[in-house]
Amino acid sequence: MKLAIAAIVKNELDSLVEWLAFHLAVGASHFLMADNDSTDGTNEFLSVLAEQGLVTLISVPTGETPPQLPAYQMLLEKCPKGIDLVAFIDADEYLLPSLEGQTLLAWLEERFISPDVGALGLNWACFGSNGAKFREDGLVIERFTQRANQEFGPNHHFKSVVRPRYVKRFDNPHYARLKRGHYINSLGQPLVPRVNQQGKPWFGLSEHVTWEGARINHYLVKSVEEFVLGKSKRGSATTANYHKQRDYFMRHDRNDVVCHLAAELAPKVKKQMKWLQQLADKKQAISGSETNEQASKTLPTEPSSGSELTRWLKRRLKEWSSTTTSEHPPIERWALDYPSEQRGSRFQPSGRVVQGWLLLPESLIEMHSQVRIVAEWQSAFELCHPLEIDRPDVIKNIFCVSADDHPQRMCGFRFTVPPKLGSFRLWLALEEARWLLQEVTVDTQDVESAEQLKVLQGKQGWLFLDNDTNGSVDQFMGRMRLTKAGIHGWDNYLHQLENVAGELPWALLVAPSKESVMGASYHPREEGASGPMHQVLSLSASDGVVYPVKELKALGDGAFIPTDTHWTHQGALAATIALAVKLGVEKKACMALFKKDRYKNRAMGGDLGNKLTPKQTSSVDVLVSFSHSRYKTYDNGLPNFGRLLVIEYPEALIAGTCLIFGSSSSYSMFNYLCRVFQRIVFVHSAGNVDPDLVKAVAPAYLATQTNARFVVQIPTVTHNLDEVIHQKCAQLDEKAFEGVHEKRIIASNDYLQTLGLLRWEQIASSHLV
Repeated sequence: MKLAIAAIVKNELDSLVEWLAFHLAVGASHFLMADNDSTDGTNEFLSVLAEQGLVTLISVPTGETPPQLPAYQMLLEKCPKGIDLVAFIDADEYLLPSLEGQTLLAWLEERFISPDVGALGLNWACFGSNGAKFREDGLVIERFTQRANQEFGPNHHFKSVVRPRYVKRFDNPHYARLKRGHYINSLGQPLVPRVNQQGKPWFGLSEHVTWEGARINHYLVKSVEEFVLGKSKRGSATTANYHKQRDYFMRHDRNDVVCHLAAELAPKVKKQMKWLQQLADKKQAISGSETNEQASKTLPTEPSSGSELTRWLKRRLKEWSSTTTSEHPPIERWALDYPSEQRGSRFQPSGRVVQGWLLLPESLIEMHSQVRIVAEWQSAFELCHPLEIDRPDVIKNIFCVSADDHPQRMCGFRFTVPPKLGSFRLWLALEEARWLLQEVTVDTQDVESAEQLKVLQGKQGWLFLDNDTNGSVDQFMGRMRLTKAGIHGWDNYLHQLENVAGELPWALLVAPSKESVMGASYHPREEGASGPMHQVLSLSASDGVVYPVKELKALGDGAFIPTDTHWTHQGALAATIALAVKLGVEKKACMALFKKDRYKNRAMGGDLGNKLTPKQTSSVDVLVSFSHSRYKTYDNGLPNFGRLLVIEYPEALIAGTCLIFGSSSSYSMFNYLCRVFQRIVFVHSAGNVDPDLVKAVAPAYLATQTNARFVVQIPTVTHNLDEVIHQKCAQLDEKAFEGVHEKRIIASNDYLQTLGLLRWEQIASSHLV
């Protein structure tokens, strides 16, 4: 099975080498190329490769007839006899296999095993700009890793992989009219074309978007600079005098889902790029200086305005607002279905449903993809949802027209908020502008009839949290973000933490969520582009933050417990090493401490598995050769917040005290931390720091620890442990009181005085006697 790639190109030298290399890497062995009056060195470079036998090259000038379809016909006629299949695509389209344990060629051979199959339609996966204004260094597949949802309208387009001798002609760049055989989709099923408003088949678009096995990654906008200087300037090879403008960019700049499938091929692509360059250098048809000179012609002589698109959006809003009152929002119609007085409330396991729809005025339709519905009930964070729900009923009822292909058909929104939330605000957001839609007030007495928060069932038995008060799912999907107040709060916390530490080595360890590490493999929802944790890490004050997501991903399935929200002992070990290194401990010496540790596989339930009926367990490797419990010298026994304990291990690597203001994720780290630092003083506070305790303990190292899913709850450095212990003790019922006494480890007053902890033990003991 030999695969060729066919395309028409015009001034594509800046990304052509990568495009050729990518398709060599996935299995193509020849290229059928039509050059359309390139002036940037594209033709000269392809000519070199043609002399080497890798490319069949023709020239197609721009005349009265658009050149693309005639070029395809000429390429079919010149296709070498040994080629079995030809994929007709564009230079911004990448044929991406999505297979495990099978090559693209082997998969294609299976799809074309029947001689009755003449063509395969592969759907688009449209990629957005990643928010990039200017062109940056790096491969296209590395720079643009955010795509539209699979259901995005343009993804119904497909490109054709054909048996060249079966093709009569191309009716359009997407669809080939066959002399024999029929079309199939990537599932191997007959390809069903989409139907237009007149009920006629729309050849080139499929009814269903299928990506199984392979798809076409379409980088159709790239950065603003590349769009303005590239696609928009070049025009269309299919339609005469058509230039793609800002409205095209706005409609297609979709960055809903993070996808690294193509980027993972970067090492193979770079290897092929090096080979192509060596091939070109061998003939010396294009000298290095000539190539650089020609390539530079494709770049601006001075920086283009990266804010041009933003300014255009604001200008459109300004033009619109000049025709109406400033208080009137840019809305044609909108409605809130739930919750509402007419319909009441609906509940999902994740919370109270917020559902509705919104239509823009006709003059602002091109801004539809930029619309966000914002829900706000706390100052530090907000939910931010696009219009992504198909609502043909709205189009039909409001405009009295067919919803087919209507630009605002996807006008619906649907998400959930905490069920016991009594009030919140809904906003319309367009770029930086906002308009209040409604102050929503609900009767929380109806919560009793709502389902309790449940566990999300992932793939292969993996369990995840459904949306809780911290919006775990919303954070994972990139639908929750910190507000300016929230970002300012985190910035203040980090600066104040540094001030409290003074000359001490310090660090904040943020335990990555299970979703951020295992979600790509097992979570039932698609991961979003970014979330609150990314906002925190982008702060200039975040140098002291340890966020070991890469270290945990390197552990594969061994990083987290499938039936629990917490990391495994191996995951805790990886986090411990990352934290210790940030505090100044030599990594090699730290790793040597745990070299002889032994683990045994055991069945565990966990905080997720135990919620199910029947309970679900999973097999986990547990550390059995060491336990920190025997080295505890003090524990006030309080559950969660307010707990204070001390661990002393004489044989630790470093003499001195490490004071940790941590959370539940810290507990599994104790087995490792106490072997790094001789004394561990731990306060359960989720990163909140009591400066009085820091002063009293006078540690050699200061660490705080919280979990990424708590990032919307900004910690402080004004924590009052006295008050927390008072309140916690006062709230203990009889059963909890017994649990505290079972955990308590009493130490002498002299010992606690030496450690600086006597004050807080006296508060606890006054309640617990």
